[in-house]
Amino acid sequence: MRTGEDGLLQLIRSSGLGVVAVHGNGPGPSVEAAWRAVAGFGVEPVAAFPLEADRGGVHRVWLRHARQADVLDDEGAFLLTAVVTGSSAVGWVRVRLTGRADVSRLVDDQGRIEFIARSLSGHRICGITAEEYDHWVVSLDLA
Repeated sequence: MRTGEDGLLQLIRSSGLGVVAVHGNGPGPSVEAAWRAVAGFGVEPVAAFPLEADRGGVHRVWLRHARQADVLDDEGAFLLTAVVTGSSAVGWVRVRLTGRADVSRLVDDQGRIEFIARSLSGHRICGITAEEYDHWVVSLDLA
């Protein structure tokens, strides 16, 4: 079981994303506030796929929606959190896309893809969360 900052950074690196720095929870919406927004009543996915589906195209689908939502900067940098015990206290981690990046590897202890990417400005998020039978790609404006 991954825990704390070391566990979160290990998970992020295993996905092929480049870790730039631990950003923390301020300024801007905290990790906890972002998860509350994603789990909010009435939130609808911009894309969905079955929990047991082949995950081969997940990164491409998420990347398309993250770009449309302006979550990524011009150099592929953004803030990220994933489901690891204690990750809310760690806060956001600044990462950048690499040629090896695949967000479908950001899985929790149950093997479900669970993460939120946040724009560097803090106003936009686009992540993947596991619902009852599906993974949802959720894109929201926090401003």
